Amino acid sequence: MENSPEEIKSSEHTNINLIHSYTDYRVKLANDSINALNTKLASIIAFSGASISFSINLPNKPFILSEATQQYLCYTCLILKILVCICLVIAICISTLGFLPKSGGGMTPPNLLMSENYYDSDENIRLIITKTEIEALEELESIRDDKAKLVTKAILALASGAILAASSIILASILSML
Repeated sequence: MENSPEEIKSSEHTNINLIHSYTDYRVKLANDSINALNTKLASIIAFSGASISFSINLPNKPFILSEATQQYLCYTCLILKILVCICLVIAICISTLGFLPKSGGGMTPPNLLMSENYYDSDENIRLIITKTEIEALEELESIRDDKAKLVTKAILALASGAILAASSIILASILSML
């Protein structure tokens, strides 16, 4: 004979243990992902900072010699050098934004559980904890998604700087051969 819905609701057997374990796993996964994104942001800051010091050596005034030995300045290389530095500074600024503190992942304080729920069943306590973990998980996933967007933008700024630097070197090389 099958159990009626009323009997199922009144029974103590639920899936709260499974849900609690899964929620714990997801919170850990979100935290690990945030840590990985923080590492990427720090790497972008370090690489961009080092690249700025290398950009000093980029050509900025290659000359074009004419047959009458007159010199013509090519300001394109200077403009490219400035754009490289701007892209690198943008990458650093965007990456730094990713490190601004944000509150997230609030959990039920243990002292609150001790004072208000000490005599409740294990299942009820686990349910309370799981509900707050689900809320915390939503906040952590939002923080993770925001950091991922910042990493993407910083990588694009860094890549733009690298492309502009390569263009400046290529242009200066071509002009020096003329």
